[in-house]
Amino acid sequence: MENTKIHPNSCTRRNFVVASGLLVVGSVVGCEKQTALTKISKSRPPEIIRVRIAKKVTRVTIGGFDFVGKNNGDTPTTIEIKPKTTVIVNGKSKIITGRIVLHPIPKDADDSFDVIAHVPIEQYLPGVVAGELFAHWHFDTFAAQAVAARSYAIAQQIARKERSHFDVTDGPSSQMFLGDVTLDVAHRAVQETNGTVLQWNNEIIPAYYSACCGGLAASATDAISGAKQHEIPPLCGHSGKDFCTNVDTHAWTANRSARVLRKRLNACAKTLNLPELANIRSIRSIEPVSTNIHGRPTELAIYGRGSESCVVRTKDFIRAVNAPVKHLPLISERARSSFLIGQKHGSTLQIDGHGMGHGVGLCQYGAQALAGKGESWQNIISWYYPQVTICT
Repeated sequence: MENTKIHPNSCTRRNFVVASGLLVVGSVVGCEKQTALTKISKSRPPEIIRVRIAKKVTRVTIGGFDFVGKNNGDTPTTIEIKPKTTVIVNGKSKIITGRIVLHPIPKDADDSFDVIAHVPIEQYLPGVVAGELFAHWHFDTFAAQAVAARSYAIAQQIARKERSHFDVTDGPSSQMFLGDVTLDVAHRAVQETNGTVLQWNNEIIPAYYSACCGGLAASATDAISGAKQHEIPPLCGHSGKDFCTNVDTHAWTANRSARVLRKRLNACAKTLNLPELANIRSIRSIEPVSTNIHGRPTELAIYGRGSESCVVRTKDFIRAVNAPVKHLPLISERARSSFLIGQKHGSTLQIDGHGMGHGVGLCQYGAQALAGKGESWQNIISWYYPQVTICT
């Protein structure tokens, strides 16, 4: 068997299953056998989270087998794998326990597909908290993060179940997922909080979090979207200054060419559908003009020469200021959050900011500071999600 070759153009479903030991449901994709795999057991699965670990690719290696898109049609390919199987895509590898679904991109000329890992949630979470936090941080920081991540994932699953082939992604736009990990504190935190979620009015909330709020909380309505699910006290932020202000990383400075930044904002008027940025002709300063109830900026005014000015929402400004534009230089110093001001000095615009990320919900650096003071994960959760109900 070890010398058997299965080629893309001659691989029938029966031959593939018999020769490889894999169970594949759906369309057959090209493959070359390298090593045998075994099926996972068919016992009743726990709650499953669908994680997109690669977007629109044409090749993935799963447990030594290469899968390539070829006449996939619209039918997903489901691959049952043994526990702790290595998945390699775009040169990056993850160890996955669960199953893999290759979801074809309809009408794509390259026969590309999304790679979706279907992972039992309590096996998924250690790989999230290990990716989100530093390994040496306190246990209660990890436990609070585990509860927030579980709630976020399940809320996304509920919202996306009928309209998407995945619930979350494995990057910063959703939540980090490293696959199976060995970090002991990550596993202990998930086990300690097993099944625990955050609710408001008997519904699980999308418990957002970011690296550092910079001292003042953002609301989900202002920083994420105006969706009705965000109009609840746990996602409106806590009052008062946060504990992350005791950490040096809560403040930052980025220096950018004022002229290049102006061109970047102009370009984003069309690409990001922000027409208010189209008429900016110069940048003299950037200043807050409105704030939320906690004092965090929600709108910024971009002042140019004379009386020239443009007002933009903070969440839109941060998208534009960090957006890649083909004909402009690569960004050397990114703005880390929308909690900022800017002042021109010569030809350089100095941007002074606070925090890292959108600032909604759990502040990871602040949670670590609270855990260092002896606060429990329950108290950390209650601080960052006011009036929330902790349910087990």
